[in-house]
Amino acid sequence: MKIVALVVLGLAWSYVSPLPSVAETVRAGYTSRDLNYLPFFIAQKRGFHAKEGLQTELVSIGRSDVQLQALVTGDLHFANINADGIIAWNERSGGNLKVAAGSSNAAPYLLIGAKNIKRVEDLKGQRLGVASLRGGATSILLSYLKSKGLTYPRDFSMAIISGGTPARLSALESGAIAGAVLGIPYGDIAVVKGFPNLGDTMEVISTYQFNSINVNPAWAEKNRATVVKFIKGHIQALRWIYEKPAGAAEFLTRELGLEAVYARRGIDYYTKMQVYAVNGEVTLPGLKVNIQVQAQDGVLKEPLPAPEKYTDLSYLRQAQKELGL
Repeated sequence: MKIVALVVLGLAWSYVSPLPSVAETVRAGYTSRDLNYLPFFIAQKRGFHAKEGLQTELVSIGRSDVQLQALVTGDLHFANINADGIIAWNERSGGNLKVAAGSSNAAPYLLIGAKNIKRVEDLKGQRLGVASLRGGATSILLSYLKSKGLTYPRDFSMAIISGGTPARLSALESGAIAGAVLGIPYGDIAVVKGFPNLGDTMEVISTYQFNSINVNPAWAEKNRATVVKFIKGHIQALRWIYEKPAGAAEFLTRELGLEAVYARRGIDYYTKMQVYAVNGEVTLPGLKVNIQVQAQDGVLKEPLPAPEKYTDLSYLRQAQKELGL
């Protein structure tokens, strides 16, 4: 599937910064314009990738499975998606995609119900909004509800809502779904709008390799220097967020349209809880949890593989070394 086909499917190019013609162009996918993808936008708009000689084209792809397909075909060079997708893809298709660096090393979600839902139990028989039927936020949702006595598909149905957390909030507001997990600070926004907070999923899964920079070794191994440059820009963006939280919140408001009060609340939460991987590290204990969740979903069987099966951290180590970390 080529880029033209992606555009026909309604996938949008965004934020292409003009750079000298000598800059190398790379394409990186993201799911939605929220906190989990903020480092990609900062690396591009604040010039961290340009400093490394890269022109980054950010491609809006609202579904992780489509990002995976684009990574396999070479239409994307980098995909910022949950590690669950990498695990499931490799196991089901015999693929060899790799987690190369960390971005969001936890998954802070609130389970938000429609206004007529008062308790988790009220979700029984209802339709819930998800980004995909497996992996990522969906696996977290299923694990959380299972801990509360609700299992899929016995107790509820699921509808795929493309576009990440903002799209799921819109679906809640329209009445299309009865509940969904929403990332910080969109969960807070929903509560202010009168939607009930049914629980914090980090009560069940506190450590998790949520969003990561993922690569296809078929391309990455032939372009190692480029991958290292991209990760260097990513690390600098992450460190800038920690060093300049007020600037990061302002950027989030200006570039991604989040109200100032919620932008600062989100940045403060992500930095205080160290959701962002400050030096681009991958959380191997978190990735073990991803593997356990995939086993619960039936993707993996015992004996479970080690996290290293799904990672190639050599690019990250080189990037850290060149940055003097």
